[in-house]
Amino acid sequence: MAGHPPYPRKAWIVEISDGKGDGKIGHYELRADHPYEDTLISQHGTREDAEDAKTRYIGEDKE
Repeated sequence: MAGHPPYPRKAWIVEISDGKGDGKIGHYELRADHPYEDTLISQHGTREDAEDAKTRYIGEDKE
């Protein structure tokens, strides 16, 4: 196992299009650079859920 990166962690949200409908956003992916570059951490149906997961993953309040 690669271990845990130090806090705060780095992560970003990627919008994934399904190519259908007006919004064309299928889901949102939370990605990070640990343990590998552009690692998929989780998938979410709404931007709000993805932002919440990012906040928890980054863990700025942790040491």
